[in-house]
Amino acid sequence: MLTYELTSRDLEDVRFAISPAAETVLSLRALRDPGRFPLQLPWVRAVQPQLAGLDWSLLSLLVNDTMGSPDFLTPRPTSPLTQFQDELEIIAAVDRTTFDRQLVAVNRELPGELAGSDGVSRVVDALREYWQTVMAPYWPRMRTVLSADISFRGHAITQHGTGVMLNELGPAISYQDGLLRVDRVSNPSRTERIDGRGLVLQPTLFGPHAVIPFDIGAEPLLGYPPRGQGNLWTVAEPPSRRDLGRLVGTARARILELLTHPRTTSDIAAELKVTPSAVSQHLQLLRRTGLVDPQRTGKQVLYRPTELAALLTGTDLLMSKVPRELTPEWAERATDQGVADR
Repeated sequence: MLTYELTSRDLEDVRFAISPAAETVLSLRALRDPGRFPLQLPWVRAVQPQLAGLDWSLLSLLVNDTMGSPDFLTPRPTSPLTQFQDELEIIAAVDRTTFDRQLVAVNRELPGELAGSDGVSRVVDALREYWQTVMAPYWPRMRTVLSADISFRGHAITQHGTGVMLNELGPAISYQDGLLRVDRVSNPSRTERIDGRGLVLQPTLFGPHAVIPFDIGAEPLLGYPPRGQGNLWTVAEPPSRRDLGRLVGTARARILELLTHPRTTSDIAAELKVTPSAVSQHLQLLRRTGLVDPQRTGKQVLYRPTELAALLTGTDLLMSKVPRELTPEWAERATDQGVADR
């Protein structure tokens, strides 16, 4: 058991985040021992044909028999909008001392395959290929479930308080009188203080009960099972173009198809050979229904599909990534205040 000690100030600083890198590394657990992850068996079956082309001998060194992984592979995320490439850059920058020490802690020795000077780069390359092959095609659907859970927990905090929300994270997690207890995760048991460092709560599909840092004293992090994952794989395939057109309208369905990369109203209008005002009306409805996000860059407002739209259309949200310096909150305020897009 791990027990986190939280002051009232620590409770106020609890935050949520999503980590594509953590989901990537933790998903190795499901491939190593599928019986422990019954809800993810459809994904395990779907990716089996692709595993032969991966460096599985190296990837298997990143998770031990008790499902432990080096912490440098799962850097603590800071936002629900974290991107895999950003985290991969953090992993690539790990110092050699930490790399060796954490691999030894997990494997009881430094694996010979990773002992050379190219050990870090080999891990990064293997993870990048693994992500592109077995995670990225399914990530929009996974992220939708994770994001929806964070939204639910946020409402729970607003209505009932942080303490009540913590008590509802999962059967292995309980909170009372400043003590957050996480069962089934650490042997021997240990107690750690948050001490103003901030507790990050991270929904993960590959717990299955809870996830904590491997290192004692690491930055406070708790992975927990998200709501709704039982229905994650119930939709076998995305709707056809005809079905999508019936649902949202032919014009709006076509706009969603065009958003393989961020586009302006004028760009979309030129593509469809209609007026910008006509496109703007469709985009405003798509925005209000949560299918597109407007984001400001310079004098332009770019539109990109949301996770919900990616799930609906069966497209890869990574293809429409907006530069990291843009924030949805700023763009939405700009749009609401009548800033013209060009």
